[in-house]
Amino acid sequence: GEDDDIIERKKRLDTVFDFEMEDLTPVDYIAETLNIVELNKFIAREKARGSSYINRYEVVRYKRWSLPVSAYILTVIAVAVSSVKRRGGMGVNLAIGIAIGMVFIFFDKIFGTMAEQSDFSPFVATWFPNFVFAILAVYLLRNAKR
Repeated sequence: GEDDDIIERKKRLDTVFDFEMEDLTPVDYIAETLNIVELNKFIAREKARGSSYINRYEVVRYKRWSLPVSAYILTVIAVAVSSVKRRGGMGVNLAIGIAIGMVFIFFDKIFGTMAEQSDFSPFVATWFPNFVFAILAVYLLRNAKR
């Protein structure tokens, strides 16, 4: 520095903070990185703290079970749609399948956001699209020409 700088020596102070290092990490996406046991403990800890993000974490927990089921349901829908012979060829079936998939993703995102941002039940929000599309899958499978 410059010639007129003054360096002072002070006594070192040690401060003990009442939190863990994990408390400093942003909790927005931490729920997605935890396994199911850790996630359940995390949700219990956040409930004890009175966190306002409980619904967000519960949506993550319920999606762990609902997403594999939705993959199965969408596969059944794909089989039903692809088994129908149309005059336009397979391109029409492909377009219908993609449209159904997009509608499912739309429903899934809308209900997930509703559960995160309001008092809507996270369980109902994550399983409702599966329920609706399971009914659609059964209907399409029954009406598919063999």
